[in-house]
Amino acid sequence: MFFTFWFQFFAAVIAAGFLYGAIHLLMQDKATKHVTHVAATVGDTNLTTAELAAYDGCTSGRPILVSLCGKIYDVMTSASLYGKGGQYNSFAGKDITVACAKFNKTSDACFNARWTVLTKPERELLAKWETLFAAKYPEVGKVTDVDSAFGPCPQSEEGIGMQADAYSTALGLDVFSKHIE
Repeated sequence: MFFTFWFQFFAAVIAAGFLYGAIHLLMQDKATKHVTHVAATVGDTNLTTAELAAYDGCTSGRPILVSLCGKIYDVMTSASLYGKGGQYNSFAGKDITVACAKFNKTSDACFNARWTVLTKPERELLAKWETLFAAKYPEVGKVTDVDSAFGPCPQSEEGIGMQADAYSTALGLDVFSKHIE
C-alpha cells in the first residue's frame, strides 16, 4: 500500500506537469503574432546591406527582400520559402550573391560577402541565378554598398574550403543544366 501511494503521487505530479506544459503551449500559440507581408514598391529603393537586413520576413507590413548582384528583389511571392521558418529564410534581408555563386546556403560567410574572389565557374553559376531571379521576382531597387567589382581570383586551390566550393559550384551548374533550363 505504501508503494501504491507513492506511485500514484508521482504519476499525478507528472500528469500535472504535462497538463501545465500543454496549457502553456496553447497560450503561447495565441500570443504569437502572424506576420503579414506587403509587396515592395518597384522603383528607386536604394538601401545599404544594413538597411536591407530589416526586410528579413520577420516584421509585419514589410516585404521580404534579397539582393543579388547589387539588385534588390522582392521575393514575397515565395514567402513560404523566404519567410520565417522557410527553407531560404537565411537569405532574407541579405545580399546572396556569393551564396548563389558558391551554391551554398548554409555558410553565413557567404552572405553580404565580397564578390571579388569568385572564380569563372562561380560567375557562370551566378549568371544563371541572376537570370532566374530577374524572370521570377520584381527588381525593386539597388544595394548601395556591395562590392560589385569582379577582381582577380585566387589561383591557389589549397584547403578544403576551396575544394568544397568548387564541388558545390559544379553541383549547382549541373542542377541548372538538368532541372531549371
